[in-house]
Amino acid sequence: MPITDNQLSLLERYVTLLLEWNKKINLISRKDEENVWQRHILHSISPLFSVAPPKNCRLIDLGSGGGLPGIPLKILDDSLRVVLLDATKKKMVAVEEMVRELNLSDTTVVWGRAEEIGRKEGFRAGFDVAVARGVGPLHELVHLAVPFMTSVQKQAIGNGGRPYLATPCLLAYKGGNLEAEIEKTRRTKQVKDVREIVLPDEREGGGWIDKKLVIVHLGSS
Repeated sequence: MPITDNQLSLLERYVTLLLEWNKKINLISRKDEENVWQRHILHSISPLFSVAPPKNCRLIDLGSGGGLPGIPLKILDDSLRVVLLDATKKKMVAVEEMVRELNLSDTTVVWGRAEEIGRKEGFRAGFDVAVARGVGPLHELVHLAVPFMTSVQKQAIGNGGRPYLATPCLLAYKGGNLEAEIEKTRRTKQVKDVREIVLPDEREGGGWIDKKLVIVHLGSS
């Protein structure tokens, strides 16, 4: 997946803003600041190297924190229609300012609990993809994501070596041994399939240690 000079410039600007805000608000771990590209930016955009969201995909970032992974994903795929959601108001104030300074279109910042926002008009059944990074156990993420998910299903098709992402689905950024989590999730209502993608090991130059992506395909219960 090629990255343009403009996209790289936007990512660099976002990193600068993220680190500036991190001096005031705890958006990322201070020990990760020196490795922000490997631990946060590359990790956030990693799904785009394996799958391609459908054009004009409606994506909600659950527990967005400092705008991760939603902002880097939006920068690399401007067709995404993104909502960044987090329950911590001061984080969302920072993220809203970053979105404004980056001039990101179709990107909305929302402060609130997913359990409550998912029941509201305009959010309920309004999204094709939910993403969550380090929020909680996989089956709990499914329960958080389901109210947001549209009932309209789209199948994966080829796209220059990357299949389109079948939707609706949850993309969960996880780590460690996920066997028990995945097995429990497979038994959850509305889960059609669970697919695990292992990311490169840091010792192989990939910048991650034991990090994985889990794609949970959702459907009618």
